Amino acid sequence: MSDSQREALRQKALAEIALLDTPPEREFDALAKLAQRMLGTSMSSVTLIDPERQWFKARCGPLAPWTARGPALCAVVFESEAPMTVADASLDPRFADNPFVVGEPHIRFYAGVPVRLRQMNGDHVTIGTLCVLDDKPREPTAADLEALSELACLAEALVEARAVALRAAEAAELRRLAVERLERERRQLKQAERMAAMGSYRHDIERHSTEWSDGVFAIHELPISAGVPNGEILNFFPEPDRTAFLDGVMRTLDSGEPFDLEADFITARGNRRRVRCSCEIELSKGKPAALIGVIQDISERHALESRLRHRACTDGLTELANRAEFHRVLDQRLREARAAHEELAVLLIDLDGFKAVNDALGHAAGDDVLRRVADRLRRPTYDRCFTARLGGDEFAVIVPAAVGRAGLAPMVDHLLRDLDIVVTEAGQIARVTGSVGIAWSKGGIEGGDTLLRHADAALYEAKRRQKGTARTYLENSAVRQKG
Repeated sequence: MSDSQREALRQKALAEIALLDTPPEREFDALAKLAQRMLGTSMSSVTLIDPERQWFKARCGPLAPWTARGPALCAVVFESEAPMTVADASLDPRFADNPFVVGEPHIRFYAGVPVRLRQMNGDHVTIGTLCVLDDKPREPTAADLEALSELACLAEALVEARAVALRAAEAAELRRLAVERLERERRQLKQAERMAAMGSYRHDIERHSTEWSDGVFAIHELPISAGVPNGEILNFFPEPDRTAFLDGVMRTLDSGEPFDLEADFITARGNRRRVRCSCEIELSKGKPAALIGVIQDISERHALESRLRHRACTDGLTELANRAEFHRVLDQRLREARAAHEELAVLLIDLDGFKAVNDALGHAAGDDVLRRVADRLRRPTYDRCFTARLGGDEFAVIVPAAVGRAGLAPMVDHLLRDLDIVVTEAGQIARVTGSVGIAWSKGGIEGGDTLLRHADAALYEAKRRQKGTARTYLENSAVRQKG
């Protein structure tokens, strides 16, 4: 290690103990006095050496609080890291012209030993000296250096104790800051949980016990003081979501893969909610120790999404399904019918006389007619059917296989009567009826478009023959009378 590197190491060690420029301390003062008394000198000091000066942590005799480092005899001990004695500095070529020899305090005798600090890795680094000085020459003895070295051990013990105390104080401060940070993060987490309507949980696999954050108690509408109802947690999930949640947990335990699901939820106060749950495994020493996860109240988002989905598939005027939703449901029902080797029917409805109502009584009266038609299509007679408004004055009905051909005829008779509507407005009277085209899915029809074309052909024939009646599409013969 070079001299500059060694000097940097010494200065770093000195800085770390923060001893420079500190107030006098009784222990160091007593040590300097003891050295002075034991060796019978007029001066003594516990000296620390920084890059520019020697500073006395403790001193006895006519010594200034600090001096420049350059001419200081202690600097020689500091840099050589070895004890040094000088019988008469005025006769020593190294120090004869030294300002502290020719001037105050007129040093003649000097004896100094290094004061070292033990590092965390076990190495020792010199940070200063313990020395005695006198203005009269004297011949040093081995006993002088031995006593001084033993006193230096005490000085090192004091410095070491101070360093340990300093490190302990720093560690305590770090712990305090860590505790404050954890408490701050805990408060921030609680705020985040409240804002996001969520909470976290941890289920100890071995102990079969669960811990909840405050947010989970809030979602369950349970007081924190009541504790986690370990044996009843799944009861907050109604079926089939309870089974789905339990199946997800078991898959996670078996495969180690996390899961995420949305489920219905009933709080301790009986309020229905929608929640999102996540779950994953916490490992300890490579083995599953706990299930950890998050539960979030997404009721508002779910309700909004449900409203948006409803709007996307619902006719705004009549609140029946719209054209897009009708086509989606028709394709689904056709797939199900084919799989079950069953047939269903589609009814296309066109209102007769509707344009005259709009022209004579206004669009408000026309809208009222459309709403009345929708209300009648919601009657119990059509409970098993799927009804929709395709647009304008066109409506459609999907009749399930359960109704059958025998049950369809009386239903259509009932429908034609329901579609016979009398409108009165401002002393004027108008009448609206409905024509119906019927098509069955028998014959291997693969798509809803084909079935709707058949129903439309039957509707056209009904209107051509006699408005306010129904016709059924027949392959080859095109259409026939209703039923």
